[in-house]
Amino acid sequence: MITSERIHQIIHGRRAHQAPALLRHPETDRYALVGAALFDSAIGNLREGLAIQVAGATIVQVCPPHELPEGIPIVDVAGCYVMPGLIDAHVHSEDWHAPLYLANGVTTVRDVGCALAAVLARRKQWNAPAAAAPRLVCCGPLLDSPGKTWRAMGSIVSSPEQAVAMVDRWVAAGVDQIKLYASLNEACFRAALQRAHEHGKLVLAHLQDCLDARAAIEAGVDGIEHLSGFAEALWPERRAAGEGWRRLWAELERDRVQRLVELVVARGVWLPVTRVVWHRLDAAWSPFDPDHPENRYVPWPLEVWWALHYGGVMSAGERVEWSRALAGMQLFTAALIEAGARVIPGSDAPFIKVMPGFGLQDELELLCECGMAPAAALTAATRLAAQALEVSHLVGTLEAGKQADLLVLAGDPVASLRNLRKILAVVRGGVWHRPELLLAQAVRHAATANFAELRRFDEFY
Repeated sequence: MITSERIHQIIHGRRAHQAPALLRHPETDRYALVGAALFDSAIGNLREGLAIQVAGATIVQVCPPHELPEGIPIVDVAGCYVMPGLIDAHVHSEDWHAPLYLANGVTTVRDVGCALAAVLARRKQWNAPAAAAPRLVCCGPLLDSPGKTWRAMGSIVSSPEQAVAMVDRWVAAGVDQIKLYASLNEACFRAALQRAHEHGKLVLAHLQDCLDARAAIEAGVDGIEHLSGFAEALWPERRAAGEGWRRLWAELERDRVQRLVELVVARGVWLPVTRVVWHRLDAAWSPFDPDHPENRYVPWPLEVWWALHYGGVMSAGERVEWSRALAGMQLFTAALIEAGARVIPGSDAPFIKVMPGFGLQDELELLCECGMAPAAALTAATRLAAQALEVSHLVGTLEAGKQADLLVLAGDPVASLRNLRKILAVVRGGVWHRPELLLAQAVRHAATANFAELRRFDEFY
């Protein structure tokens, strides 16, 4: 039985000592976490003096400790910080990613491009009760037209009728959302978008060859990945020259930028900008660098695949041009954030030296470089991302009835996002996981990966 004296000790002693190096996990599925500061993503700030009561996979209530049922087992988290699990809005999942996501506090992901049967099977496995994996929302394959595309994880259509039929097929199979890809022609794009909306499905787009961002937004698209199509919308007269984001670093104040930002905000478009991918294109670290801390988790077939497809070194001139492009994208992202656009984090793991879980941590810090406050980044990675993935009834906030997806941290994440890396425990659906054991599992996989995985990387990516 918890006593009022013990409650007083836990709450008022929280700042008097450091968070424990290793938490004692609850021995029952009914317990309460007492003593931590809670990050409330509904208001975007920390709250003190509250306990979280959990039963099985579900949060029962968030309340003052004296309102807890008598006799409920207590998990003493004095000196710690508790927040909802993180959400990565843009990934391409593989089975071996699961422990890396959880170890980095990512308890929900959205797969935005994968072969249909593979991703539906993985969703069933990862979404099972007590699965040692993040929850999975999936779009199924990419919908594209003939051209340069990821054929093994996409479906090619050449007419609006084919596009409608493909959307019907995927919806019947049970996908959660729809992803339209870079070479999809305008007639097919509009037909697929309309059909998906008729089915009640949100539609994401990676824009490139046929529509720019303004046209896609005006057509009704719900989300745009990677800031694709925005440079083309800003400077259609310069599209043939391929200057793109290199112009924006010098031209942020132009009226056309403001008008486009206002359109994004007015339409409520979701924007996983995946800044980390653009930075990795600049060869921020080598997969063959033995001193990089993430190297131990990289299966050698993935190292080979990265080297084959993204192993080139930029010339000095190319690096200057790419630096200008990154600066332009950063300025535009900053304008979106300042205007209140729905910018959410996505990593695009495992592309271009982006590792599952670690990539989202990096993405959040890169968003803060664009002016997003740490508390806003935490909110974007929890409550807002849950809305974008249409799972806000399950996750994203610490509320009664939500799934018990929690992070127990040794440091204040609002004070510094670096404290997101100080994870003492990850709770997914009420099941507790120790990050060090999850990472050890990932190391074992990296050490035993076989050649069949290289073939799979070539097939799916």
